[in-house]
Amino acid sequence: MSNYIMASDLIEHLFKYKKLDVKLKSVLKSNERNNLENLIAEGLKEGFLISDDVYIYLEKPVEFLLLIEEKMPIDITRFANYIEWREFEEYIIAKLRTTGLDYTSSYTHKRISHFQIDVLAIDVVKGIGFIIECKHWRRRIGGFSIAKIVEDHMTRIDKFLKHCEWVASDIPVIRKVKFFIPIIITLYTSATWAFKGIPIVSLRFLNDFLSNIDVYMDSLELKRIENRCYVK
Repeated sequence: MSNYIMASDLIEHLFKYKKLDVKLKSVLKSNERNNLENLIAEGLKEGFLISDDVYIYLEKPVEFLLLIEEKMPIDITRFANYIEWREFEEYIIAKLRTTGLDYTSSYTHKRISHFQIDVLAIDVVKGIGFIIECKHWRRRIGGFSIAKIVEDHMTRIDKFLKHCEWVASDIPVIRKVKFFIPIIITLYTSATWAFKGIPIVSLRFLNDFLSNIDVYMDSLELKRIENRCYVK
C-alpha cells in the first residue's frame, strides 16, 4: 500500500484547520500537485478560497465541497465531517435569498406544543411554503434512515399546522400560503427524487428545485399540505 501524501490529504487538512500552508503542495507527486493547484485556482476564482504568500484559507466550505465533488474523483464524505451546521444552514439561506423567497431559520415553537423547523421558506407570489428539514447531511442516507427522517419531519409539520394560528403570530406571512411542501435536504443524492411524496433534494440541486417547483410537483407527485390558516 502506498503511503505517500495525496491531494485528498491536503484537502482534508484545509477543511479541518481552515487553512493550508502553500509549501505543503511541494510534497505531492506532480499529477497530484497539478490536480490540487487547478482545484485551488478555481476555488480562488469563485471566492471559495482566499490566499496570501503563506496560506490558502477556506472561506466558503460548502461551496468548495461541492466544487470538489464536481471536479475531482474523491469521496467528499471525509471533508464534510468538518463542515459546521451554521455553514450548512448559511448556504441554504443564501440559495433561498437568490430565489427571492421569504425565509425563517431555526424556528422553535414552545407555546402549546414544542417543535422546531430548520428552515421555512415562502413564495408569496405562488402561495407556496416550503418546510425544510436538513438531516444527516454529513453522510449518505440509506432507505431506512430516509423513512425515519420523513416520518419525524411529518410529525413536526403536523404540529406546525395544528397550531398554525400561534405560528402566524410569530410569522404572519404564513397566512399567505395556500399549501406547504415538505422538503428533505441532504448533501448526497445524484438526482432529486421523492419518498412517499416528500422530495429528497441535494444542496447541488436546491436552486433548480425551487426554480422549477411546478415541474417537480407534477413529475414527482409531491405531497401538498393545505394551510388551514391561509387568508385570501
